[in-house]
Amino acid sequence: MISLTNIKDGEEGYQRCVLLTGNCQDSHSDSHITISTLSDGGHFKALLILSPGNNNITLSSSSSQTLTISLRYVPLLQTPPLHLAILIAKDSPLLIDCPPAKFGTFSTTHSSLSAAIAKFRITALMWQALTAEEFRLNGLSRRSFRLEEEWAPSTLSSEHVNSTSQVPSSVPKVHLIRTEHTLADLRDIHRAQQNHSANKRDSLHEIFSDALKAHGAPFDDGPVTVAGLILDSHFSPSQNLILAHAALGAHNPSGLSLGIFGSHLTYAWPRFLEEVSSCLTDNTPPGGTVGNDKGECGTMWEACAVGQGAFLHEVGHAFGAPHTSGIMLRGYSPDWVKWFVPRGGFCSKRGEELQLGTSLEEGNMCRWDVKDMLKFKALGQFALPSDAEVDTAEPVFEVEEGDAQDGVKIRCEAGIAVLTLNGGMESVVSLREPKKEVSLRVAELEEKFDNNKPLELVAVGMNGKEKKMDVWKFLSSKSWIRVPGTNIRLIKKAVGEAQSEAWQWAVMLKKRGKQGKLIDASKIDVRVGGALDGAIVYYRDGSSVPCGPWNPHREDNHGMGGHQAKKIAIRSGVDVVKVALNATDSDWWSLRGLRIWLSDGNARGALNCGSDREHVKILTPDEGHRIIGFYGASGIHGMCHQFGIVTAPKDIELPDSVYDMDELQNKREGRSSKRQRISRDDDSDTEDDSASTSEDEDDGYDHASDVDDF
Repeated sequence: MISLTNIKDGEEGYQRCVLLTGNCQDSHSDSHITISTLSDGGHFKALLILSPGNNNITLSSSSSQTLTISLRYVPLLQTPPLHLAILIAKDSPLLIDCPPAKFGTFSTTHSSLSAAIAKFRITALMWQALTAEEFRLNGLSRRSFRLEEEWAPSTLSSEHVNSTSQVPSSVPKVHLIRTEHTLADLRDIHRAQQNHSANKRDSLHEIFSDALKAHGAPFDDGPVTVAGLILDSHFSPSQNLILAHAALGAHNPSGLSLGIFGSHLTYAWPRFLEEVSSCLTDNTPPGGTVGNDKGECGTMWEACAVGQGAFLHEVGHAFGAPHTSGIMLRGYSPDWVKWFVPRGGFCSKRGEELQLGTSLEEGNMCRWDVKDMLKFKALGQFALPSDAEVDTAEPVFEVEEGDAQDGVKIRCEAGIAVLTLNGGMESVVSLREPKKEVSLRVAELEEKFDNNKPLELVAVGMNGKEKKMDVWKFLSSKSWIRVPGTNIRLIKKAVGEAQSEAWQWAVMLKKRGKQGKLIDASKIDVRVGGALDGAIVYYRDGSSVPCGPWNPHREDNHGMGGHQAKKIAIRSGVDVVKVALNATDSDWWSLRGLRIWLSDGNARGALNCGSDREHVKILTPDEGHRIIGFYGASGIHGMCHQFGIVTAPKDIELPDSVYDMDELQNKREGRSSKRQRISRDDDSDTEDDSASTSEDEDDGYDHASDVDDF
């Protein structure tokens, strides 16, 4: 009995080439299905070329078992197609590389321009069928790009080519693009992409683009996507280089999107549908006259798989896919064949027979990344008539606050299809079951991930829009911080706003010394000039940390100005109790001044407010809290835009781990670097209270009316 596993009788589809998978239980050892072959378990795969309208297809085995199904093909002529083009040098011999073992009846059987055109057509149809089946497997409907077609003698089947009367039919159109560059110029060793000392490794893409635009329509106006084959690629044994070859792709949503690849492996591609199976199971070594691309082409079938798969990788770039996973990360070698044949050949790369299995999903690295499929789905080339209008907004991240709601909320009106944490897929959403809103709890994240290392969250909507962030850094923007492993909450209050690309910092009034001991702050240098530069916290071991960006080019490592700068000493048993900031609105800065008060009544700083107190903001701890540090944001080159306090409950002893929390640090080189000492470099945590608590006089440098009466 013959049965199909991926398609139903009466289905309607929108692409020309369709992949069939199924089973045939037959007692004959030579059982076969037309076009493809059976695996030992009776599993088969076959490619079908459909004609517009109803297609009645009969599958038959050698024991006369048959299955007839009807498929309806509706060409979507309104959608923009993928164009196929071949770049030809002005003096090209119109031949591609081909090893003697592939000559066939004539030496040009697989190496002529007509052979290259036929192979390109079949390869593009295989791309189309694979992509459609991949979308179907992921619950996104059987969808793929349309190929530009023309009315011409068919080369898709050997029956058509060998017929005495070739009847024209609709076939993928291959544009022949002549360039003004000569063969020698294209094969310039400095243009060879795999020549690491070349100085023009990307130039073939530019040459191809220029030639397409010079050719005219449809390449010279508006958005157009092209798969470009370089006819005159050639392996040079003496130089051990593939010349006139580059694997490059670029996406331009408003212009020419082009993915290019050399023809050096095209000899191994099938010319006709009937050759797909034999080309992808041929164990014949190509020999030393052709290039062994990346050392992965030790057999004919591997050369075919690498050539077709790597070219599709570049087409993926043309459609806007970056280097993600699967096809876009060389997953096509050697898993390309899993899509098209049920039984593999000998894999020279692995040194064993390739085991394909019956599932297209299990153990198959030759897949479109889910994020790429969603991007493709949003393109006009992949649109289906049944597609509903989708919200185009990207996912939004929000901080959830509350005793039972500590965490991150992700929202997307189009539906969240993919969530990853440090690259690992979260099962809470999927393409088949997207959600408009998802919450991730902080406590659960802390159990699975180290909060002292970046945690990248990536969210992808069903509209293909993607957004990413560092979870720990994002959570530090909320008004509280929960101490891991406890119920303790640290409260944050600030004046001013962090600007985009700002240096975000936090500096505690204790820090861990080199010997692991906690060191108290000894004084604060308030740096005010015409506006607020920031502050510097000094510790009893002689080290210091800026409330602002580090400056490695300065001996003091902060580079803050401030002609009104003053230091205030923090003696043992004394706390910071109040902070005042002048938030006068300005095009140049958002904070004009800063003044800090201690529990012993001492105060230092300048507010620059004169008698205008309207913009002075006071920050004090909530009832039952005390100030344990500062946080804020500064411009990369100076000036403080945001300054705030971090407070903790008075009646709770804080664990030492608080002072190791990543979001409570000001690190020299991002969140993962170690805080380094500024003033001196020794291994001592010895405290010297008399030496480290010297301070400046509060000698009236600030306007008398803005000192202590706030």
